[in-house]
Amino acid sequence: MLALLALPLVLFVLVLFLWPVARFLALSVDNSDISSNLPRTVQALSGWTPEAGLPDEAVFAALVEDLADARRAGKEGVLAQLVNQRVVGSRFLIIKTAKDATDRKLDMRPVREEVLARQAGWNKIELWREIARQKGALTDYYLLASLDLTRGADGGIEPVSADRAVFVDVLLRTIWISVVVTLICAVLAVPLAQAIVSAPPAWSRPMFALILFPLWTSLLVRTVIWIIVLQKNGPVNSTLLGLGIVGEPLNLVYTRFSLYLAMVQVLLPMMVLSVVAVMRRVPATYMRAALSLGAPWFTAWRRVQLPLIMPGIFSGGAIVFVFALGYYITPTLVGGPTDQMLSSYIAFYTNNTLNWGMGAALSLQLLLILVLFAFLYWTAGALFRRRARPA
Repeated sequence: MLALLALPLVLFVLVLFLWPVARFLALSVDNSDISSNLPRTVQALSGWTPEAGLPDEAVFAALVEDLADARRAGKEGVLAQLVNQRVVGSRFLIIKTAKDATDRKLDMRPVREEVLARQAGWNKIELWREIARQKGALTDYYLLASLDLTRGADGGIEPVSADRAVFVDVLLRTIWISVVVTLICAVLAVPLAQAIVSAPPAWSRPMFALILFPLWTSLLVRTVIWIIVLQKNGPVNSTLLGLGIVGEPLNLVYTRFSLYLAMVQVLLPMMVLSVVAVMRRVPATYMRAALSLGAPWFTAWRRVQLPLIMPGIFSGGAIVFVFALGYYITPTLVGGPTDQMLSSYIAFYTNNTLNWGMGAALSLQLLLILVLFAFLYWTAGALFRRRARPA
């Protein structure tokens, strides 16, 4: 009976969450659009090596047939985009060759000379090497590229050039920003939660309402407000100039400082709520007993109160860290060019360039970080509970 009651929830999660996510992540290894549209060419290149120079007549003839079929099926645009991701500058080459093939402009023999005469771009050995690698329906191209790696001329894995190596830095930057925001929220949330719990009800309720108030406001509105407040002619710079603290407006917006400020303001209530929920279950008599035994206030708080509220800090930190990892609006609007996080690149590849394979590979990175974090969180929680358990 319980299984039947839970069945709608299971179906909801499977159909509307797990299946779409799994389908999207599968694009990070999907190579079917290339292998299915160039089957004759890839087969003809099976015995070819780059050291042999340009392929022979049979390969060019297979290429013309494949491109003609792709154009008749309306797939030449997708094929050209995917090949262009691997060899920049080949998009229009494939589209023009496909058009010539369907217009029967490449029927003269030998086909090899005719193709090279019309489209000199097929002289690139690099292009033929990449096409020869597209043998199966799966590829590691996007996964390697998301780690600033690529396949070399010999097929081995090697790092990309320095001017193309961006994704590892973005990944580390995303983790670093999320960790810093989580630590700042933890440091600010504990005294705020202590003040709310210790205050009389007449003060505690309004203070709690003020913590909740930002959650009732749109995230976009809260982020845009920081741009207005921190801009060069905004209230902060006007006040500093009026008091004579600075001689010229400071660059406060579109910096790492403004990003931390906006993200902490958005995520701090979640940390406070978690800590308050745990702190209210801790009897106030524990602190009074420690103080009555002669312990200084900070020592009593550190030895008695802090260990008891650590579950709230852990749970709040987990929520803040997970939310911070996937933040998109705030870094995009208030962060500078060197402050963009992984989610911004995922949005760029899926929405702007329609490079869903790269977007899926970067999303898989984010998912793996979350899985690793969940494992570390569970392990840390288990160790903490074991240490806290009385002997």
